[in-house]
Amino acid sequence: MENQPQKIYTLNCRSWMGSLSRKSSKVQQPKCEKCNRELKGEIEYSKVELEVDRYNGEDWASASGILMVSHKLYEALMQAGIKGFAPLKVKKVPYKYADIDVKTIPDFVYLAILAPAIKNIPIACDYNGICEGCNLTLNEYNEEKSKLIIRKTTENPIPLQVFSDTYEGADIFDFTDHGEIGVTQKFLDVINNFNCPEAIIIPAEWI
Repeated sequence: MENQPQKIYTLNCRSWMGSLSRKSSKVQQPKCEKCNRELKGEIEYSKVELEVDRYNGEDWASASGILMVSHKLYEALMQAGIKGFAPLKVKKVPYKYADIDVKTIPDFVYLAILAPAIKNIPIACDYNGICEGCNLTLNEYNEEKSKLIIRKTTENPIPLQVFSDTYEGADIFDFTDHGEIGVTQKFLDVINNFNCPEAIIIPAEWI
């Protein structure tokens, strides 16, 4: 399988600097005409403004499910040839109740993950067939399984099973039926040299 990386992982960055402001612009995603589910066909945000509450020297942070990295880490990702994202500059503004000078914080870049999302077997819901319109799974809510959509610990992990024939060579990507993002070993090798705390990283499996 030519494009298949040696190792693949799910990633949940829990490092937090603040929340997205109302001035951030979310992109409307296309929807399947049959099942009405959102299809991950566009980047998630076209404009990102972060209301900074705190900063402790981290090289990455997450807010509203998106991943932002310091400009220094972004440059390292580019030098390593990391594929699968478009860079968008993050505008930083102070949170109204925070005593913080955003000018002392380095520039950050939003890693806007590009389509296509990679197809996976859902672990956070019950399988209920395949949609004839989008060819994706029809899922039924399961309260117990729903805790697995974005995992907060690596304890007793269930590896996400991912279809290799839907992979097109990216090092960072979305999944069709999972809340965490996917990354390759190549991506992890870059961030290992930076201050990237609070990461929930779980090996996934190609099928």
